[in-house]
Amino acid sequence: MAGTICHERSKGSSVKILNRCLGSTRLCLLPLALLALSAAAQNNAPIGWIWAGGNSTLVPDNSKPGDVGRPGVYGRLGVPAPTNMPGARDSAATWTDLKGNFWMFGGNGYDAATGVGLLNDLWEFNTSTLQWTWMGGSSTLPVNQFPTGQPGIYGTLGIAAPGNVPGGRESSATWTDKAGKLWLFGGEGYGTINDLTGNTAFSDLWAFDPSTSQWAWMGGSNQIGITSWSQPGIYGTKGVPAAQNMPGSRYSAASWTDGSGNLWLLGGSASNDLWKFNPSTGLWAWMSGSPGSPAQPGIYGTMGVADAANVPGTREDATSWTDSSGNFWLFGGNGYDAGITDPNNVGYLNDLWEFTPATNEWTWVGGSNTLPCGDGCGEDGVYGTLGVPSPQNAPGGREGGAHWTDSSGNLWLFAGIGFAASGPYGYLDDLWKFTPSTKEWTWQGGNIQISTSTPNCAGPQTYPAPYPGIYGTLGIAASGNIPGSRDGVQSWVDQTGGPWLFGGYGADANGCLGDQDDLWTYQSSAGRSSLIAATPVISPATGTYTTSQSVTITDATPGALIYYTTDGVTAPTGNSTQYNGPITVSATETIQAIALAPSYLNSSIASAIYTVNLPPPDFAVAVASPSLTVTAGQTATTTLSITPANGFDSPVSFTCSGLSSGASCSFSPATVTPSGKAASTTLSVVTSAGTASSSRLTSHIFPGALAIGLCFFGWNKRRRFRLLSLVAVPVIMAGLQLLSGCGGGAAVSSPPQPVTSTITVTAASGSLQHTSTFTLTIN
Repeated sequence: MAGTICHERSKGSSVKILNRCLGSTRLCLLPLALLALSAAAQNNAPIGWIWAGGNSTLVPDNSKPGDVGRPGVYGRLGVPAPTNMPGARDSAATWTDLKGNFWMFGGNGYDAATGVGLLNDLWEFNTSTLQWTWMGGSSTLPVNQFPTGQPGIYGTLGIAAPGNVPGGRESSATWTDKAGKLWLFGGEGYGTINDLTGNTAFSDLWAFDPSTSQWAWMGGSNQIGITSWSQPGIYGTKGVPAAQNMPGSRYSAASWTDGSGNLWLLGGSASNDLWKFNPSTGLWAWMSGSPGSPAQPGIYGTMGVADAANVPGTREDATSWTDSSGNFWLFGGNGYDAGITDPNNVGYLNDLWEFTPATNEWTWVGGSNTLPCGDGCGEDGVYGTLGVPSPQNAPGGREGGAHWTDSSGNLWLFAGIGFAASGPYGYLDDLWKFTPSTKEWTWQGGNIQISTSTPNCAGPQTYPAPYPGIYGTLGIAASGNIPGSRDGVQSWVDQTGGPWLFGGYGADANGCLGDQDDLWTYQSSAGRSSLIAATPVISPATGTYTTSQSVTITDATPGALIYYTTDGVTAPTGNSTQYNGPITVSATETIQAIALAPSYLNSSIASAIYTVNLPPPDFAVAVASPSLTVTAGQTATTTLSITPANGFDSPVSFTCSGLSSGASCSFSPATVTPSGKAASTTLSVVTSAGTASSSRLTSHIFPGALAIGLCFFGWNKRRRFRLLSLVAVPVIMAGLQLLSGCGGGAAVSSPPQPVTSTITVTAASGSLQHTSTFTLTIN
């Protein structure tokens, strides 16, 4: 068809070729393989790129040079796993749901085996765990078909069902509505007509509900690829929604969501028509542009001035954003200029547009409204100074770049296929930021020329390679890191405003071209420098110890959970024992630990080896009271504790010694068995009433009587006087102190005296015996 943009991938080399079809004569740009590339590149890699997952190199395949990628690792349907990874692909549909998780559907790429074609698998990436989950669609492609893809299962119009799924496709338009549903429209996919297979342009509209994991076919034709290659649009009255309205079949369209939750669709392969869809009513309204014609030049008007007549020309793979004010932005793409020199001028555009939904008006903001040559070329970029915004700066014409809006409302553009500062077109790796408030571009990193290097690939390559990726260390930001040149990149924005990129068609670490499966994120200088959780710290450190150790594990990553193993063989994962407090190590043991944290890759494994040479098991005994006082006839009690050491856990029994006459002791319980902590028993000492000293009579009769007797004896036995006087005199003198003469005396009573003794308690367990003492006073 005259004027149609033909955007194809060569099946032999997978090099994208831009074609302009005029009647039966097709004028084609030379493939990238035939371009003479020149000028050395200036490599100013952006600060903050982090390689977050996937592979850094392609699998060499001599039979498919330039068209080889890694197969997917699907795991179990609906089950996340650290090893899961979508197959390499480009031009897939992407969404960010209301929880901040990423979703990806289809694209042109690789299944779980070796098949390559139009996929219909659905994946979810959890931004908290950084894990992929295969959520639906097929993990394999049909064999013996070329091209190949899975057909759609439509079910009943408007009814969600577990078996429903769109057919394999690429370059669809997508939205996320206010209710959290994920919407998909059209795309280029697989179809069969009269037993012939080929790619078709869809017009079907789908909605996926993450809460139920079910698709619903919501509109458009379910016969595309079965009875026809495409479906024309039904436009109705401009600006008026109606049940019969429906955009025609298309792929590579631009899309936005406004503040009211309406879904907007612009152009693509079909036309430059602009549509609005209201999810609550299910109605489409044609808002501007030309109905039906795939080759429409743009109406630019005056730069910086909004006008209801303004409208961008027909284009594919343009970059689209929504700013913080709710206005829509459109940059470049492969399409038609203003048609001033030739209405059919088509090439790589670098024009920038703003659309205000409130007024339904377009404004041409920047870039060129004409291509510098008749067909297939594009404007060169004006890079200026790295990191410095300028009104003169502008990216070169391109299509297929990654894009996002940061938390400050700035618009970001990365890579694509198109033109750099000078020279021929090719795969780009430059990074740009556009500030809507100042309307200025800033070159943030990447190369300003197209690569002229030769790829370092195992398979034969007949064309110069794009810039290879510089991956660095997985999960760690570095100023030199940068994804390889590419287009058809899948991109998302997380809830912190951070961008994420997956795959696309471009260069690996060796500069080899193919579909990639690498995952990247970009952090500004204010962001964190690592996606890897900090390695846990185990304390005390590896060593040989003679006592049991209380081992603690800490981690510096915010919100990290620590998991560990103790057998020295099993590596810890999120399914291992979670650390919740100190671990007692009483024997030789190896502890391994890993940290998992939201929005971080799993940490490296920390380990500590403990060699514990403990003395034999033993215990200590102690009496709580060093002294007890009790009244005779009553009971005294105290506590006796047994403290284990070195794993002692045997029964201990008790005895007492050193008790006064009439006293006894008992223990309750009679035996105790400590198990990892001290055990205790109650010691009771029972006394009797006669235990203390009784009242005593001190007799003075005897000394007095003795004195009197000696007096009489002395007078009657004179011959013995001298001998007895030597003995008797002291006694007599003592007696005289008590008596006033040789007479008698009376008896006197004294108070009872306390009895104090040292009690020894013996604790015994087998051959082990330990004692403890206390003082017992009985009044």
